[in-house]
Amino acid sequence: MLTARLVAAAVLVFHHSGVLGAPPTACGTRGVALQVLGSGGPELKDERASSSYLIWVDARPVALVDAGGGAALRFGQSGASVTPLDVILLTHLHVDHTSDLPALVKSSYFENRTRPLPIFGPVGNEYFPSTSQFVKSLFGASTGLYRYLGAYLTANSPDAYSIQAHDVVLKGDEIRRIYETADIQVFAATALHGTVPALAYRITVAGRNIAFSGDNNGNNGNLQRLAMAADVLVAHNAVLDGATGVERALHMPPAVIGRIAQQAGVRKLVLSHRMLRTLGHEAETLSSIRKSYAGPAVFADDLTCIVLD
Repeated sequence: MLTARLVAAAVLVFHHSGVLGAPPTACGTRGVALQVLGSGGPELKDERASSSYLIWVDARPVALVDAGGGAALRFGQSGASVTPLDVILLTHLHVDHTSDLPALVKSSYFENRTRPLPIFGPVGNEYFPSTSQFVKSLFGASTGLYRYLGAYLTANSPDAYSIQAHDVVLKGDEIRRIYETADIQVFAATALHGTVPALAYRITVAGRNIAFSGDNNGNNGNLQRLAMAADVLVAHNAVLDGATGVERALHMPPAVIGRIAQQAGVRKLVLSHRMLRTLGHEAETLSSIRKSYAGPAVFADDLTCIVLD
């Protein structure tokens, strides 16, 4: 039988693991910080939230990149709220990158946001809607899945702000600034993710640059140009070297991640979107990356906080 002391210790470890409602994790109290909200992919057995990232500046959450399953919970655990956000960026519309967007919008009802909330994402094709169509399909007043939240598209209620969805249209090798305020700039480039319309992003804020590969096979040369001299590159570690077929068409293996990080001259590499087929292969993955890239590399977990010093 466990003693009272052992039970208390077990509860403490379990509580702080994030499985139970962990207390808010302070990140970015000063300067610029990147917080990984979701470090996993679409599998539930990885026990990780799906892809989502939050950028903080002086304790204010300013940009959210993706909102996969579990991201809303991690968002709350981080201590963030929707009200201060400047922008939401969607790399693509797979479930593990978007499914918690409605939860975040609903949660904002209990806040006091009044200014518009811009959401950027890719155009559509025969398999996927465009980002603007996707948002409308969620919140459209007459046909949306969550039509009871339709006031967020029209802002015709005193309790609602306006969600403004934007489709990012780019030429194949184009890198373009898609969003700018006095405090933040966002650049986008086309990513290759099989037949899925997808984007990679670079966010410039307070003199710092953070690039996000999104799900990306890395074969079109855009990511290394987008991430050039970035302080951090968040790259998705979803397959191992030797991947072929659909897996390779969707994702970069470690050798390609390392080569792109080296060509771009990034200061730090963060490996996320960790799937069951890569978990447990960290030494192998890092060894492959090290053949090209010698800089700091971090394997992300949910709520990992990286302060850009």
